[in-house]
Amino acid sequence: MSATTETRPRRSPSRRILALVIVVTALAGLATTMPGAGADAIADKQAEARQIADKMAALQSRLMDVNAQYEQANYELHLAEQKVADAKALAERTAAEVERRQADLRDFAINAYQSGDGTATFDALFTSDPSAGAEKVSYLDHLSGSKQDLIDAYKGAKVQAQEDAARLAGVQAEAQAKADVIEQARSAAARAAAEQEALNAKVQGELASLVAAENARRAAEAQRAAEAASNGGGGGGGGGITGVRNPPPPTPGAGGAIAQAVSQVGAPYVWGAAGPNAYDCSGLVMWAYGRVGVSLPHYSGAMYAMTTRISASQLQPGDLVFWGAGGSEHVAIYMGGNQLVHAFGAQRGVAVTNLAGWWKPPSGYGRIG
Repeated sequence: MSATTETRPRRSPSRRILALVIVVTALAGLATTMPGAGADAIADKQAEARQIADKMAALQSRLMDVNAQYEQANYELHLAEQKVADAKALAERTAAEVERRQADLRDFAINAYQSGDGTATFDALFTSDPSAGAEKVSYLDHLSGSKQDLIDAYKGAKVQAQEDAARLAGVQAEAQAKADVIEQARSAAARAAAEQEALNAKVQGELASLVAAENARRAAEAQRAAEAASNGGGGGGGGGITGVRNPPPPTPGAGGAIAQAVSQVGAPYVWGAAGPNAYDCSGLVMWAYGRVGVSLPHYSGAMYAMTTRISASQLQPGDLVFWGAGGSEHVAIYMGGNQLVHAFGAQRGVAVTNLAGWWKPPSGYGRIG
């Protein structure tokens, strides 16, 4: 071997084998950990999607509650405003009556003064003619009685005016309280809408399909549960609600009302709106039936109170479906075939949905008599 030739140390076979084993082991470990890491990431995303779906469901329920509070307060505000108008008109009438009674007393005083100032009638009171004595007594009695009547009428009018003014102040306070509830509901809805917007932004991208899939799964599960609870009637869901033995015939104009409501599909949901460009839930029902000559109040609870209770099995197109105690949370028009048309929130506006599974089970069904 030349002195200039470079010599390199030779690895022993055992060292080469050991190195190879280490590399293979590392690759094998990587191969087994990578799918696990991917699975964990998907599971994490699915868990996040479920959490977001939970929040969205809770938010939707909260919005429905707020909408119900607003509708009830708005309806009661209109009633209170009518009371205010009636009380104001009554207070104005009694105030005018007080003024009229004051004028009567003033005229009486003037006439009495003038009558005692050398007039023939007054002189007759002091004549020595016996035949005039009876006239004197009669006139004095009449004078005294008229004066007391006028005083009594004036006092009565003043008391009535005070009572009417107090009643007016009371109903004005009541109306203001309802207006305050509406403002509170609007603030709550604004906060809920901001949360909804934040959630919608969060589910963009890779979470969107997972959240959509979770919501679809829950809707299907809710529909199966509602159908299982049904008594086999045409409505599906809420089947345990008792109807009447002989319900009234289907609502006149029901088909026309359904057609009117369907014509508004896509219109936005706006609190307190009753058409023609935006609606809340009872506003749509009121507007649709109003178009066919049926007058309804602008509040689902009032609609519930005025309709005849029926069961799911008795549902006919045009009947109303209610949610919440006394129908206070929501109302929709039943179209037949397990379909509803209703206005149910800012995200959807006026839309057609299944009766079973779109939300919680109904609290009752009603037919417009």
